[in-house]
Amino acid sequence: MVEPITTFLIGKWILTHLGIHGASAAAATAVGTGAVVAAAAAVIYISYLTFSKLVSWFQKDEVAKEATKNENIAASVKQKLESGENAIVQGVFDKNTGNPVMSRIIEYGTLDSKTRELHSGGRLVIYE
Repeated sequence: MVEPITTFLIGKWILTHLGIHGASAAAATAVGTGAVVAAAAAVIYISYLTFSKLVSWFQKDEVAKEATKNENIAASVKQKLESGENAIVQGVFDKNTGNPVMSRIIEYGTLDSKTRELHSGGRLVIYE
């Protein structure tokens, strides 16, 4: 459950910025509750799409063709970039050399909690 004072303050802020002054506490709380619910729904929707996009990248025709070759493996791994930021390197890698056949870099901050958990501690995730 959302904390009522915070919900009220969010609603009051929204109404004030819409030019509605002097709204009742009930109206402000209702607007705040709607905003909080909408924000929560957006976070869930974005998280779902993030993991879905990660998996669907491997399902593209050209990526899937390379990933299914015996000498290659589909994987993603957490890496620290030269800038100091964390990122996920997702790609198809040659099993013998470890070199990427095709890959992409995804900013760690844009990942959903499920994907972050899979890569906690810099773990390598293999997609089969």
